[in-house]
Amino acid sequence: MRKIEEFLRKITFNIRRDRELDLNRRGFIASTLSLMGVFFVSSTPLIALSRNRADEADDSEVFIANQEDIKIGESFGFNYPDESDPALLIRLSEDEFRAYNIKCTHLMCPVYWEPEEGHLECPCHHGFFNVEDGSVIAGPPQRPLPSIDLKFENQKIYAVGISQAQH
Repeated sequence: MRKIEEFLRKITFNIRRDRELDLNRRGFIASTLSLMGVFFVSSTPLIALSRNRADEADDSEVFIANQEDIKIGESFGFNYPDESDPALLIRLSEDEFRAYNIKCTHLMCPVYWEPEEGHLECPCHHGFFNVEDGSVIAGPPQRPLPSIDLKFENQKIYAVGISQAQH
């Protein structure tokens, strides 16, 4: 029994009870690589889940509204790509529509359409976004709003994807 215990102490990260704080280079490298391996293996399922969700979101097509239901200058709220992601469809002219995820890129407060001013506004910290492309006009947000790709078919409007706006 004593020999087995001594053997196990020798192979376990080269740590001896009498010199616990003395970890040699080889033991340190082995411990670090083992820990990195554990982190990598444990994160693999999370990576797979996130890829599956992204693939599902890319392939989804969601009906938003009929074109005649939204007047010029008005907005219409909906959720895309799932129920936890609020979005806003805005009709700018007869043939021009824009849609954005309305979580402010600063602190995720809901952004709303300000038709008199012609921009999207975050009331929490006075962030302003351009309605044409979702870019930041003023305020603390550093990134533009993600835009929602639209498809028009038989006077119906569908959300078909999300585009991350460029700075």
